[in-house]
Amino acid sequence: MKEISLAPGVAAALPWVAVNDTALIVWMAAKQPTLIGEKSPMSLYSRLDALKERHASLENRLFDEDHRPLPDTETVARLKVEKLQIKDEMERIRSSLH
Repeated sequence: MKEISLAPGVAAALPWVAVNDTALIVWMAAKQPTLIGEKSPMSLYSRLDALKERHASLENRLFDEDHRPLPDTETVARLKVEKLQIKDEMERIRSSLH
């Protein structure tokens, strides 16, 4: 095996780089989901925020449809079902975060 000689400043920096690289790898591993298909808490919070926005949007659409002179009952029913599905998903996410 051939030995490589390095300049003194470079050689002194190598252990520091190795420690930092190792720390980075450990940190990244800790931030990654532990199970296949499991989402990180941050992505779950992001998903929850998106669902809250969608739920509020559906609530507004439902309110508008209900208060029209002749509401479309099929649209109202579809919006209610979608709103309930989103609420169920939000509850699943909340329970997985606790």
